[in-house]
Amino acid sequence: MRAQLPRPAARLCVLGAGACNDLDLARLAADDAFGEIHLVDLDGPALARAVARQEAPVRARLRRHGDLDLSGLSARRLSRWRRAPPDAAELDAAAGAALDGILARLPGPFDVVVSACMLTQMGLALREALGDRSPALEPARLALLRAHLSTLASLTDAGGAILFATDLVSSTTYPLDELPPDADLAAVLRDVVARGVGYYTANPELVAALLAEVGTPEMLPPWLWTGRMGRTYLVYAMRLRMAE
Repeated sequence: MRAQLPRPAARLCVLGAGACNDLDLARLAADDAFGEIHLVDLDGPALARAVARQEAPVRARLRRHGDLDLSGLSARRLSRWRRAPPDAAELDAAAGAALDGILARLPGPFDVVVSACMLTQMGLALREALGDRSPALEPARLALLRAHLSTLASLTDAGGAILFATDLVSSTTYPLDELPPDADLAAVLRDVVARGVGYYTANPELVAALLAEVGTPEMLPPWLWTGRMGRTYLVYAMRLRMAE
């Protein structure tokens, strides 16, 4: 009887890992989970602190990739766009350059790639840089979303999985704090979308349509999360399996 070769340990990549307060790294590093866990974020010191507080067996499986801007939008480029809105060709070129830069820094492909509620942070930074009235804002937001989803797909191995998680709206815009404990959060999500009060780049209909270009996204049940400044956020996730 031929001996069965051991299956290579799966590799996980988490984009926007930050301080890892919302990641159970010990569980992810368990023997039957991931052999390598790659943590990616612009905030390198936060990643270093997160790794340092783990037990030695967990740290052995962690790989840090700090100081990596996943938006690819430099301050110089945003300043130029504020003065002169970019056309479609310039947006495409910027998105392509950003993707190439990210792929060059990360040792993909990975078995599972996670976008950990980081898209709206990049969208907020874009809005603050360009201004609410900039004609470049909406096309730049769409380009940012497309580039981010392309990054997820490009980093994921054939047969691997993408998990895209994002906050959709906060309690400053929608009365999430007033919801009863048994509220139907899927219905709340639909209401947020219908009213148009959610974050532009997090619109689940738009995200699902773009993800459908590479596979069949599965919407997971939304949940509430209390985060920055004590605000409550409505969060959802989509899961997608890449073709073999």
